[in-house]
Amino acid sequence: MMNDESRCDKNDSVRNALLNIIRPAFTFQGFSSFVHHSHCCVQHQEEAAPPVYAHEDLLAARFRVSKVIPYQSASPPFISNLLLAIFSGLLLVFAFPEWNWWSLGWVCTAPLIMAVVREQRFWRSLLLGYVAGTIFYVGSSYWVTHSMHNYGEIPLWLSYVITTVFASALSIFTGLFAGALALAIKRFRGWAILSAPVLWAASEWARLEITGVGWNALGYSQAFQPAVIQVARLGGVYLVSAIMVAASTALVFALIYLERRRGIIVLTAAGVIAILTVIYGESLRPEKEEAGSVTVAIIQPDVPIEVGPVTVEDFIALSNRAIQDKAKQAASGEAGARSISDSNATGGQLRRAGVDVVIWPESPMNFEYDRDFELQRTISEFTSSNNVFLLMNSWGFPKDDTIDARYNSALAIAPDGRKIFEYDKIALVPFGEYVPARSWLPFMDKIPALVADITPGASFTLGDVAGARLGTAICFEATRPDIVRRLRLEGATALVQISNELWFGPGAAPRQMLACAVFRAVENNVELIRSTNSGLSARIDRYGIVRDETPMFEQTTRLWNIKTVDEARGDSLTFYTRYGDVFAVACAVLSITLVIVSILPKREHER
Repeated sequence: MMNDESRCDKNDSVRNALLNIIRPAFTFQGFSSFVHHSHCCVQHQEEAAPPVYAHEDLLAARFRVSKVIPYQSASPPFISNLLLAIFSGLLLVFAFPEWNWWSLGWVCTAPLIMAVVREQRFWRSLLLGYVAGTIFYVGSSYWVTHSMHNYGEIPLWLSYVITTVFASALSIFTGLFAGALALAIKRFRGWAILSAPVLWAASEWARLEITGVGWNALGYSQAFQPAVIQVARLGGVYLVSAIMVAASTALVFALIYLERRRGIIVLTAAGVIAILTVIYGESLRPEKEEAGSVTVAIIQPDVPIEVGPVTVEDFIALSNRAIQDKAKQAASGEAGARSISDSNATGGQLRRAGVDVVIWPESPMNFEYDRDFELQRTISEFTSSNNVFLLMNSWGFPKDDTIDARYNSALAIAPDGRKIFEYDKIALVPFGEYVPARSWLPFMDKIPALVADITPGASFTLGDVAGARLGTAICFEATRPDIVRRLRLEGATALVQISNELWFGPGAAPRQMLACAVFRAVENNVELIRSTNSGLSARIDRYGIVRDETPMFEQTTRLWNIKTVDEARGDSLTFYTRYGDVFAVACAVLSITLVIVSILPKREHER
């Protein structure tokens, strides 16, 4: 039997042979030093290593896959880590519309997490996250330059500079994610890598709460994969984001601990979570399309930003066309709701003879319903002659004329011509409808709002029309889970988003906005009608399935069906609707706790 000394000699021979093969191909000084100076019989345990080696050196020795990339003590490690962060930012861009490579969303944060694991310095890791975030926000939101350049008369180069500045401000939260993860790993070693999903979800939630901008949270990249996103009923878009980051985290952890049991266990656990997420989603998928009995006609007028000769009569003409086509369907006995343009997409089953509600989108036309008596007369004639309700967009004004304020409002007009409800937009678009920090930064008062200076609304008003109870989100409000959740909690049986995304041209904005609307429907288990000026209008069922999507830049109409209050009684409130962002808040609390503990001085037995 081989004794200990001969076993050590054999291990030395094997180790030296491997090093002779590896040295010509790789530069990995920490790993080479560790192998040469370690005792030949030391077990593969961190606690068995000589105290001369730092924890990050031990982690490096186990990071077999990273031998092709200089690590920590090698020179220069930061450049390779920066390249990983840049790669992560690019993968994030490609996961979102218009690229639509949604599967990249499951691995896009892995390069950044790997860079942080290798760096383990707070400020450097924060910079890595900041770079990744800036690339992502600029690359996925490039379309904001269209409105600044074409309607704000800002030079194109300056538009991109401004966009980069805004993107870099949002990227602070991605940087904080990376910095917090670095602190945790430095204090608690390799196991702390598993805190990445919690830290990421907390950073996304904090970004929305602090800046009011929750655009393109990672989970939105999966909006058109219904089986994946049903867990949003439990924790909103932040839970979907966390599950996706968990997949990237498990991949990095498995690479580091490739030869250890823990690596396989964590990777397997992440796979099980992903599979269970899909199984849960598939279990909720309806066997057939659900149909309500309230027929709505949405009007997509494709009104240009420079309105030109378009008038309210053009809106009414399109509405009359939709009503007439519905009447023809009923007369000919057609039961399936379908597009009344040239497309072949289908909607819900028609049960009534006529249209019950007509919906006009948010529009660049400056309607002032309360002050324009001619407009009131025209609309009253339309609703009474067709016996329909009309949901429209208009400027709203305080009843007290001495108060200088203007609201972006949604109005409902009854068949008898009365205005029966008004909802004033609460979440305004930064720099579009208000200028942030104008009251305390001197130079900000010189920057005009692109559309107008709007006063935010203060109440969540619902509209009872034709037996349905509508909650209306105006444009940007579809990106705010808290606002739509509140509308549902107040009793909305259907949601309507009226929007005008023509401001942003032919870019990715409409589809990214559609992705947000999909999540609002799933989170609250409620159908959502999206009525836009220029596309993409759509009916989204309560499972997030997009139906009868309209094309971009086409004047068209659609007929869909929604449920009455009685028909929607079986559509129960979700956990998310009842309790809101409990998951995200819990992640934020855990993240703050982890950071505090990580920066506390180590006790004697921890050193």
